[in-house]
Amino acid sequence: MKRLIPVPSGFAEHLKKSEETGIGYHAISVKLKDGRVFDQAIASEGFIIEVRGYSQIPFAADEVESISINHNHWNFREQADVRVKARAASA
Repeated sequence: MKRLIPVPSGFAEHLKKSEETGIGYHAISVKLKDGRVFDQAIASEGFIIEVRGYSQIPFAADEVESISINHNHWNFREQADVRVKARAASA
């Protein structure tokens, strides 16, 4: 099962009030306290649900320093579908 990371409360309210990138989600950039930045991530329903290039979210909620909406598009749902199909085929 995929691990979801809650959006820190200070940023969750900002996301709720902002224009969505697509129906039900925001494309965001996540900066961590250690300086790492993930420019393509997806937040939905108060959670970070996807980070481009990772099968799992590569950080914990308490590591997040800031979140900004960037609307950087990528077809994250297509990638998830490919992984699901690949797992099913190898089962």
